[in-house]
Amino acid sequence: MLYIISISLLFSLVASQPTPCCQSKMVGEVNYTLVTYMDTSEWGCKENCVYATEEGGKVCFKSGELPVTCQESGGSYTAKGTMVDLDPGMKGYLVGSGKKVIVWSTDTTGITDEGIANKTTLEWADMLAEKGGYTVLIPDWFRGNNAPASPPNSPPNRTWVMQVTNWTRIESDWNNTILPYLETKMTGPLSIGLIGTCWGSYPVVLLSRFNNIKCGISMHPSHDKLIPTVGQNETEVLSQVVAPQLFMTEGGVADSVKAGGIADEILGDKITFEEFNDMEHGWTVGGDLSDPDVVRDVEKAKKLALEFFAKYL
Repeated sequence: MLYIISISLLFSLVASQPTPCCQSKMVGEVNYTLVTYMDTSEWGCKENCVYATEEGGKVCFKSGELPVTCQESGGSYTAKGTMVDLDPGMKGYLVGSGKKVIVWSTDTTGITDEGIANKTTLEWADMLAEKGGYTVLIPDWFRGNNAPASPPNSPPNRTWVMQVTNWTRIESDWNNTILPYLETKMTGPLSIGLIGTCWGSYPVVLLSRFNNIKCGISMHPSHDKLIPTVGQNETEVLSQVVAPQLFMTEGGVADSVKAGGIADEILGDKITFEEFNDMEHGWTVGGDLSDPDVVRDVEKAKKLALEFFAKYL
């Protein structure tokens, strides 16, 4: 009895502080994803960590006999897909087997960059494949020419950005490498949705001019900065978009990627905006998952992405 009271007092003291939790965990043969922190002492759980089930319920855990495997972001996640050769010079990450396809465009940390282990990009791709029933492909748009090392919190090398943000090359890779690869993997007409983070919103927005693209999602997009950097006009680019778009933005972004801005004026009912004003740039795949606010908004972004793809793809 005294032991139980002691545990309860401890929980009440730390309830207001984030407790180290697995970002996802396998308990027995079931996977659970961290969604928030709260005082769980009234249920006798051993940590203030609340997880979501695949059915959408919320649970916390007592000590028990089931085996538990903790899967943290930042290098220890075991990816469910495989690396494939899209052509002799271009690799990709492929997961899932659904008839509908999602093509993910990364931020400046490409799929062959060692730094990808510090992002949750692969976990996102695996989640979309598993929960949405999609085939997900992450092409290496950079073809192994990964971003040069730069000091923390500094922008990528400008020369490199100019090299990789090349619409002529991206369009060529799309038509001559990525689409032919998908056509060999899939049966019937391709139904393709796009999603990208940061730099990846550039290919999402520009590829969304093609009729075989059903929709596009940009999370903390950077195309509004990249387009003028490479000598293009944002109004002209957006005017060619035909597929419905979802922009999920962080706090402090330019008006052009928010409701009432250029994208809204041009795309009208073809675009939806979701603002995450408590978040910083890059939060969906690189945010601090020990922060319950980041966990909350990552889970919301996942839910919105799944709903958007379900609606249009």
